[in-house]
Amino acid sequence: MIIPTLTYLTSISLKHQEDCSLLGAVTDDTSGTILYVEEIYSADAWVAQHKITLKGEFLESIDEDFGVNDHITPLSIPSQAVKPQRGWHTMTLNYAGPRHRGMRETERVVDVIKPLSIAMKMALAQRFKLEAPLIIIGMAESYVLAEIPLTRPNLFIVCRRMRLAIALPETKLDERGQTYDYDTLVIYRAHFHRRDTSSETLVEDLLEELPGITLNRPMDCLLYADHIFIADGGSGDLPSRIHVWHLQLPESEETGDE
Repeated sequence: MIIPTLTYLTSISLKHQEDCSLLGAVTDDTSGTILYVEEIYSADAWVAQHKITLKGEFLESIDEDFGVNDHITPLSIPSQAVKPQRGWHTMTLNYAGPRHRGMRETERVVDVIKPLSIAMKMALAQRFKLEAPLIIIGMAESYVLAEIPLTRPNLFIVCRRMRLAIALPETKLDERGQTYDYDTLVIYRAHFHRRDTSSETLVEDLLEELPGITLNRPMDCLLYADHIFIADGGSGDLPSRIHVWHLQLPESEETGDE
């Protein structure tokens, strides 16, 4: 199968450093393509929404501002806006295994996780800066947050949230006094997925990178007007961002654009 060409164009920094998503995209006669974006931040789940051009100009924003603004009106999304697609066609990538934290023997972790090869564990340990690859037990969870159909019916870009089961060197106590000797590490990935492969693998694309920029926590994706948009959650001092690629498909291929 021919893989489309993605050309990285730009990234737009948002106002906060936590979760973000795409609400829709439209075309405006004056500003061109306009994105509607939402951020959710802090333990209190405050909300901000923005209307942004591809040049990074914020045309309109609303923000609860950590509770300072307690009576905000959500942005009005045009009815013709193209919105992201949730993970329907790619749901075979979804997998729920053991509890997020517990005792390995009690939870039968080795029996219910998706195993990883030693080579994959080493690569993941290096990619996510883990101290030793052998502490990775396997894949404990996988969930498709959003999908983009590129060439029907089989080629997609997906944003996934996954959990790696991690063995701890010693047993610990959580805040409720429960013992645990394994924990899970949440990772986010955006990658191509081919539905027609013989094995609906959960792990083979974990190290695949989209061109041009390293993603932090890809949480949502959208195809509009030959452009791929990915909402990338922030962390620490890194703001949430919207990344933009130009998409080039072979003329004979049918895209999932609306």
